[in-house]
Amino acid sequence: MDGTAGGIGVILILAFIFWLYIWLPASMAADRGRSSVGWVILTLLFSPFITIIALMVLGPTVEMALARMRN
Repeated sequence: MDGTAGGIGVILILAFIFWLYIWLPASMAADRGRSSVGWVILTLLFSPFITIIALMVLGPTVEMALARMRN
């Protein structure tokens, strides 16, 4: 082995961590009308699983829900 497989594995693991800690909470927060940066910071402080569950439980903001009802 020349080490290429190990390098690809590391890149895949880093991509998954980026997706879990940065992209997923940020996109979920933006879809619900909440602060993407704030939720990413909460994810870094606590756990991505806690923030994802919290975003699912909280749902969209009142403004976002009203805007969706108008359309």
